[in-house]
Parts: sequence; structure tokens; C-alpha cells
Amino acid sequence: MNISPRDQLVFSAVMRLYCDGQGVPVASSKLVKQTGMSVCSATVRNAMARLEKAGLLFSPHTSAGRVPTEAGFHYWFEEFFHLDGLAQYWQPQQNQLVELAHSLAQKYKVCCCVGLPQVSSQTVFRVEILDFDSDSWLVLLIDRSGQSNNICINKPKVNSDSLRYQFATWLNTVFSQQSLMEGLHRMKAMAATAPADCRVLLTQWTKQLAQQLGSDNSIVVGERHLYSQLMQTKDLPIGVNLLHWVEDKLAFRNGISVLLPTDLPSPEFKECLILSLPYFSNQEYQSRFCIIAPKIAAIEALISEFHAIGEIGG
Repeated sequence: MNISPRDQLVFSAVMRLYCDGQGVPVASSKLVKQTGMSVCSATVRNAMARLEKAGLLFSPHTSAGRVPTEAGFHYWFEEFFHLDGLAQYWQPQQNQLVELAHSLAQKYKVCCCVGLPQVSSQTVFRVEILDFDSDSWLVLLIDRSGQSNNICINKPKVNSDSLRYQFATWLNTVFSQQSLMEGLHRMKAMAATAPADCRVLLTQWTKQLAQQLGSDNSIVVGERHLYSQLMQTKDLPIGVNLLHWVEDKLAFRNGISVLLPTDLPSPEFKECLILSLPYFSNQEYQSRFCIIAPKIAAIEALISEFHAIGEIGG
């Protein structure tokens, strides 16, 4: 799109003034006064008229000032930010994810939806099996810090302490110093070496472990801001389902991505956009940190927050 440098300057000023948390249409006089641009209001009005003709701005009604169109938002993100280069391969700790979500939600009145680190990526240090009850063994998959994932599996028909110890020894061979996901793959590959009385149930146990270790885990912070700003009374589709949708939509994209209203899966989000950033552990993809914000939110400041975390923890 062929926009002159002066018109780009006016456009950038309109976006900055509109996306301030209030969303008030921007008049030429307000723009000149608040930005200190060394031009008259008439020059700004002419620039706004050209930007409106280009489809980047529109006027809600006569003499109301200008607001950005969705094409204007798209142009702003494409031309004024280098989003895909920000916070690449971000590797935060889980406590950082939670603290950042609460901080941004409180500071900017937005909703943060965050997928927590996948259990399946954690490394197993040792495995223990306890005789839990008459029907179940309790498998403890313990990491080096002593934290464990505890999973019940059905006992084999031939059940004894000796067999339980044998199976625990085999699982230690399979899982030792492996990620939980890699351990599951190894359980399948090494099935023929398992204790004979355990092999019949091995497929079932592997499935039970995979289902429980692969369970989704996420947090949503600041949803009250979203409901208030959108004046919604019915439940919004946020949480794990939204994260899955965003992951599918933005598969293999690093850095910050923006999803505009027409990109989003539900009409309830027609006044929102999503800023999304993937994060990693040991260079392996974990999940996404998503900010669901009204279009009028302080977008530049939110992007600056992502820029800062990328410099600190990227």
C-alpha cells in the first residue's frame, strides 16, 4: 500500500490515540494538540481523508473523528511492528508465566489465557510402584527435584510384591533420565522385555499413562475484564479450547502473532484481538501465552511488555 511518510505519521498517531483503553474517535484537532505535530488541523484532516479512502480509517458519523478499520489494524501491525522477531524461543519458568499473566491482566485490564508447561516434557529420575488398593497399583514418576506424577493403573491378574518390584525395575530402565513422552514411546518399543505377567496389560497401561500425562492444563486470568468490556452475560469460549484453536491457527509460527476479529472463532470476540506468543523449554515447544484484549486496549504498551520479556528470558 502506497502511503506517504506524512500520512503514515498521522495514521500512527491515530492508532496510538485510539488504542489507549478508551477507544474514542480521533479528531484532527485532538491529534495536533496531543501529539505536538507541527502541522495544522486542516493538513491532518486531509491526511485522514486519504487514509479513509485507502480503507484504513473510517468515521462512525459526521464530525466524529476517525477510528481504524480492521484493514487499518492489519496495516498497523504489518508496517509498524516487527512482531515475528520479538521474544523468539521464549523460555520462561512456570512461575514467570503465572506472574506475568496476573501482572498484565491487572495493569491493562485484559484477559490472559496461558497453557501451562506440558507434563509430558518433564524428565523422570526414578519410578516407584506402590500397592494402592485391591485393584490398583500407584505409579510414581519422580523428577530430580522430588516432584512426582502419580497415576493409578489396574493390577495384573497374577499379582504379587515380587512382580510389582520386577515391573518397577523395568519401568526405571524404560524411563530413567527420559522425558515422560519419550518414556511412553520406549514402553511400546521395549514391550517384549517387560515381565511376562505384565505384558497382557502393557498396552492398556501405556494408554492410561498417555491419557493422564497428556491432560490439558491452563490458567485464565482477568476474564472479568473481558466480560465487562464486551458486556457479555453468557460464557465466552476461553481456556483450553481457545488455546487449542490458536495453536492450530498459528502452528509453527514463532514470535508474536496477532489474530484480528475476523480471524477469531466466535462472534462474541468481534470487538477483540488476540496477541499470542509461544514458549519453549530446552528448545521444545510447550504451549502459548495469549492476551485477549479489546481493540481499544493499550496495544503498543502490551507489545512493549512482550519485547521486554523477550530480552530478559528469550
